[in-house]
Amino acid sequence: MGDRDGHEEPLEVRDYYHEILPFYDLELADRGDEELWAWAASAPPDCRVLELGAGTGRATAALARTAGRIAALELAPEMIAVAHRKLAGVANVWLVAADMRWSPLASRFDLVAAIDDPFVHLTEDEDRQRAFATAAGHLVPGGRFLLDAAWFSPDQRHAAGNPEGLVKEHSGQDGLSVRQTWRCDPAARRCTACYEYFVHGRRVREASFPARLWSREELEQRARAAGLRITHLWGDYDRRPWDRTTSPRLIAELRRD
Repeated sequence: MGDRDGHEEPLEVRDYYHEILPFYDLELADRGDEELWAWAASAPPDCRVLELGAGTGRATAALARTAGRIAALELAPEMIAVAHRKLAGVANVWLVAADMRWSPLASRFDLVAAIDDPFVHLTEDEDRQRAFATAAGHLVPGGRFLLDAAWFSPDQRHAAGNPEGLVKEHSGQDGLSVRQTWRCDPAARRCTACYEYFVHGRRVREASFPARLWSREELEQRARAAGLRITHLWGDYDRRPWDRTTSPRLIAELRRD
């Protein structure tokens, strides 16, 4: 993320997205979250949306199906170049090259969406607080903030604390498969995430980044500090109720009163 007050995006994060860009959309093509974002942007009518960390515009396209207008913030130049090509001709999307800790926008929005958790790269308290304040500060009264949070269940955190780490494997499109290895301090929820990419069984790329997971307790604390309240916690993209022990995901809806 851009340099300001001495804070910069870690080199590991910039390098990570440079390395994985050829595989990024293939990896996420079957994520299954598009209907959630289209639903979220459908109300109120002509919903004004701020997307934090838009990446290559994958989920932006889903938001655009129902939103009135979207301001999509993305810092990585390579990512935003892909998004420009992908969303060319989509009239209700405005792509903005910006750091989500330091939004240049003066507008307020009905919905702020943090998809595939861009906060995961913010490992320091000050940076997380600033980005959370950006989200809250851009909401109209009654507006919603949806955070698709980087989160592990207690069993997953225990596995990630072992020397071999938590290993998750996923098959994407066109022969792509991805192996994630997460090694974490279970108490602090600070991790190193290593992603290995295979095409038809042959490893073609490896990249890693420092990460920080959410807890419900941190989410509640940051919501209170930002003047927001948690209205829903969902355990997956179909909006089933969240359960600390069994849910595969933590998706939070927060509102400004």
